[in-house]
Amino acid sequence: MRAFLETSFGPNELSVIDQSFKDWLETHHLTKNSAEAELAAAIIINLYREGHDTRQELDTAMSLHRGLADLGELASRS
Repeated sequence: MRAFLETSFGPNELSVIDQSFKDWLETHHLTKNSAEAELAAAIIINLYREGHDTRQELDTAMSLHRGLADLGELASRS
């Protein structure tokens, strides 16, 4: 748990997170200012903290995450 809470984010880490987040937004036709985007960002950061720290690992974890899937479905209905 300690490593989870003490994860630091440098330029490389932020780049991985940001690109995955931007791709998710584009896929679901959302803007960064939407409520769904705010929740998705929190989930993506937590997935990174859990150890999915490469672009491929993060994208795979995101594709399997039920909360992100539900947010994507919600966005597509709007």
